Parts: sequence; structure tokens; C-alpha cells
Amino acid sequence: MCLHFWGKIKHFQFTLPRAAEVMRYFAQEDPALYEDVLSYMKRFSALDDEQWAIVAHYVFLTYLHDNPGIDYCPYILFNAVPERGKSRTGKSVIYVAFRGIHLVELREATIFRYSQYLHGTLFFDLMDISKKAERGNSDDILLLRAEKGAKCCRIRNPEEGPFNDMVYFDIYGPTIISSNEPPQKILETRCLPITMPNRPGNYENPRPELARELKERLTAWRAKNMTKIFPDMEPIEGISGRLWDLAKTMFFVNSLLPVDSHILEESILAIASEKDESMKNTIEGRLVAVIKEITSEFALDRFTEWNIKISDIRTRYNQGKPEDRHASSSWIGKRLKNMSFRNRIIHGYSEIRITSDEYDNILKQYGYTGRVSAKPTNTLPEKAEQDQDVLRVVEGGRVFAQVDENSFNSPGEREFYYEKIEELKDDGWSQEESERLAYEALKLSRKSDETPF
Repeated sequence: MCLHFWGKIKHFQFTLPRAAEVMRYFAQEDPALYEDVLSYMKRFSALDDEQWAIVAHYVFLTYLHDNPGIDYCPYILFNAVPERGKSRTGKSVIYVAFRGIHLVELREATIFRYSQYLHGTLFFDLMDISKKAERGNSDDILLLRAEKGAKCCRIRNPEEGPFNDMVYFDIYGPTIISSNEPPQKILETRCLPITMPNRPGNYENPRPELARELKERLTAWRAKNMTKIFPDMEPIEGISGRLWDLAKTMFFVNSLLPVDSHILEESILAIASEKDESMKNTIEGRLVAVIKEITSEFALDRFTEWNIKISDIRTRYNQGKPEDRHASSSWIGKRLKNMSFRNRIIHGYSEIRITSDEYDNILKQYGYTGRVSAKPTNTLPEKAEQDQDVLRVVEGGRVFAQVDENSFNSPGEREFYYEKIEELKDDGWSQEESERLAYEALKLSRKSDETPF
């Protein structure tokens, strides 16, 4: 890709590689390039080996982010309290990265120019990246830079009329962020976070000229691999969803380097584990935990489909909270609907219907392990199976039902059964007859689909 010389070279705030040196390195093998990049960065700050692996691979990715086979480019996020070396580390990376620009402000016009015309690597060195983006109306830019082909639209010449006044800017590109405060949740999903360790020391100050030779070698490496075709990869166990979309590009880069993929895999798995724990602490994560509790307690995952009343989820979700902080059933229902659970209302009672595949997916997405029970083989118990769930005991010529917790398909069924027993006992029936009649009523309600659970 050639630079668009809209201005003088002095306007480009990065060191340009020398063409003769690039050609010299292009004509020879460079097996030590990865190790030399690592050694260069370790002069300026301290990270764990797993963190260095991510950062070093990312440097190579900046030179290959516009390869036709790469669709996503994650952000590197250096996050920690002040004086942990975030800016120093970020500058050491940006000076060696592809067309690296160090920015201490978040102005959309600046970002548009660097993205549209240079397709470079941007390092946002800010105290609170999310707050800055919100104040500057730049949220869309930050959220979309990770995806190739993403564009932001702005109205530039309103006097030209509808559509003629619209300008679209290409904003895709490698992004490095330094922030004292954690970023907004959605922005964080685009990031590979690097939490800076507390290791004060006497480090060198990064300067652009110290990275010039490496930039020339990396530019030659880019020229050799720019049209490389990458085979499709199956997700690595434990890395899924958006994280896999982002991490896959790092493994593409790894396939071009003389470096074992093991340390990179361990590094990404560690990030996946941290993201899982973070997901558990969200509102949605807590709702998934409640659904898991109810499903496990009543062994509902032995079926391929089952229902859970939203009122049962609400009761458990509100446990331990002050009454004035209790969530309503309608609020929980909306949250569950946004999580793609199917809602239905039967006789005024709202419930969600879950399939075994949906259940497995939601557990993985929110950091919970999969089901330990055998793979379900039926949707709802047929009549013969229902009868097997009930042990019929003959005493004095009378038959009644012995019901255990596995006899119920949902907490709502359990509630219906025991309420029916109390009603029958109030009408004068014995405990034995009440249990039998209550279970018969439960079976009838299953057939007619009239019971709200």
C-alpha cells in the first residue's frame, strides 16, 4: 500500500524506513527478527512472558493488518493505575509498529485523516479512554476500528442536500490504548488487555530512532507476506465468540514466525479466563447463574427443551438484596429477551423456553462449564416415562404416587403439585389420596397445556 501524499513528509509523525535498507533485508532471510523485536521492547519496560508474546505478535500484525485474509484487528489495552509504565510501553510499541502515531487526544478529524489516508497504527494515550470518547462523540470510531471495511459517516456539506452532504471515512486499523480507568464494557470486548505489573526499574526511554532498523526489517517482512493466504482455523477449546475472531489473526501471524504457538495460546486462554470471570459479574452473568441453579436443582437438562418461570428466576435473583433494590419480573424478562431467550406468556405467567444447545452455548459465553449430565434424548417426558417417574405402592388395595424431585419438569410444576396437595387436604382428603390426586392433576395439566409453567 502506498502512502497518499496529501501533504509533505514532515506531516507524517513516524519514522520512514529507508528504501535501500528495506530492499537489502528483503533479499535475505531474517530468522532473528521476532527475538530482536522482543529484546528491543524489553529495554523500555517490564511485562510477563505471556504478555510480551501478545505484544510482540501484535507488532507483526500491524504490518499485516491489511492482508486480504485478515478481517479483524484487536486492540492492545494497557490498563493500570498511574506510574506503571503504560505510556512508556505503548510508545516503544508505536515507534516500531507500522506507521505508528502517538495521540494524547481523541479528535475525530485527526483519527479520520490518519485512518483514511495512512491506514496506520494509532496509540491513544489517555487517562480515561471511554469518557474521552463519550465527550468527543467518538464512540463509534473506537468501536469500529477493529473490523475491516468499517466506515463512519459524517455530515460535511449540508448545503449540498441529502446524501450529497455525507462523507464516509474508512477507520479500520491497529489500535493501542493506554488508560488509567477500565474502558466501557463493549469497547473492552475488542481488546486484548495487558495489566501492567508493578515492577519499577531503571529502563531506557523509547525514541523513534531506536526502532528504525527494526522497522526496515519489519517492512521487508511485510513485503514477503503481504499476499499470504491463510488456511481457515478451527477455534481453540476455551477461546470462542468475538475473542476468537480477534485472536485468530494473531495465530495467522504466528504461522509466519519461527515461534512455537504454545505461549501465544496460553496467553490468549488466560485472557479468555479473565473475560469469563468478568462476564460472570455482569447482570446477564448473574441471570445465567440463576438459570443454571434452577436447571441443576431440578435436573431439567435431562430434556432437550424445558421451561423456567421468570418469577422463579426473579425470586433467586433478588435473594440477599434490600427490598428497594429488587428487580421486577418485567425488567428481568426484558433482559432475558435481549439475551435471545424465547419468552411466552401462559395464563398471565411468563416463562422462558430453553433448548439443550442454547443452554450449552449460554454457559460457555458467560464463563460457566458445560453440563455434566448425559446428553438429553427427549424434549418432554412422554406418558410412559412420567409413569416411570412415579413409584406406585399398593397398600390396603389403594394406589398412590410417591413423587421425588426428578418427577418435575420445572419449578412451576413442583409448586403446582404441592399447592394442589394442600388444597385437597383442606377439602378433607388424606395425605395419601391428596398426593395421588395432585399428581393426576399435574399429568392432566401437561396434556392440556393449561398450567402456567
